[in-house]
Order: sequence, then C-alpha cells, then structure tokens
Amino acid sequence: MVKTPTMEWMPAGRTVSLRPAGKWWDAVRVPRATGLEALGRLGGDTGAVIDDPDGGILYWLVPPGQAAQWRMPDGARIVVLGDAAHVAVPGPQRTSGPHWRVPPTRGCALTDPVRLHNALAQAAAHVADESAGEAFRCLMAHYDVCVGCRSDTERCAWGRQLRQAWVGVRWSRSAA
Repeated sequence: MVKTPTMEWMPAGRTVSLRPAGKWWDAVRVPRATGLEALGRLGGDTGAVIDDPDGGILYWLVPPGQAAQWRMPDGARIVVLGDAAHVAVPGPQRTSGPHWRVPPTRGCALTDPVRLHNALAQAAAHVADESAGEAFRCLMAHYDVCVGCRSDTERCAWGRQLRQAWVGVRWSRSAA
C-alpha cells in the first residue's frame, strides 16, 4: 500500500460521485474475473478497491502517473484511467451498486503500482488459460452430440461459432 496525502476525494455517506482520475490517484479498471484473481494474489498488500457489480469491474487506485506506461496482454482488458477520465467513487457507507470491496483508510488508499502490475499480469494469464480450457470443453461437449461437427462433414452454425471462439482464445494466448 502507498500513503495517500488526503481523502478529500471521498464522497459522504452512501452517495456516489464522479471524481477526476489523475488528481489524487489514477484508477486501474479490471474485469471482475481477473480482478478477483489479482485481489487474492495481493492479499493484505492491496489498497482500496471499488467494486462495480453492474459493470463486472473492479478499480484499484494507484499514485497518479505511475501506471501510465503499463503493458498488459491485449485480451486482458485492463485499462489505466488517468487525466481526462472520471471514476464513480462510492461513499464509505454504500453497500449496493458501486461500493468499496476494500475500503480506503486514512493514509492508505493507494496500491503499490509494481505489486499491482505483477498481480494483474499473473491473474490475466491465469484467467486466459481458464478461458481457453473452457472454450475447448464447450467445443468437445458439442462434438459429442453433433454428428455433423464430430465427423467434420457438415458443421452446424453453433459448432462453427464454438470452434471460432476456441480458435480466437487460443490465438490471443499465443499472441500474448
């Protein structure tokens, strides 16, 4: 965790307010599956994390400008939000919609960007491996019941879509 100079950006009560990224912190936007995996890897070394269940997104707060040059695999959909971006920040008492999965504490709201980067890179690789395996399992389950797809004589539309999904996941993993 990294010390936060002030928490003037925190809305009151149960409200949600848009706050500019790049001023007090930058926000790292992470898809839920990757974010939960990274959260587990960070353990007690995480700072505050905003959970947006409707969007399936977690946001970490990091010191401004320190994650701007990150490179993540293309398929990971991890985005660093800095200047010119705004984030919906929940108040400390909010429990639905956007809320604090890990609440900030005075002086310790930001996550160390090096540790977060490492955890996210490992988590993204793990989630991508699981996605490739799941796509393959779905394709094989379909082949078990579809004679045309199994014999490769006349693939059905569903079989073509499943195969394209599996090839797409495999290709994105090999390109990363």
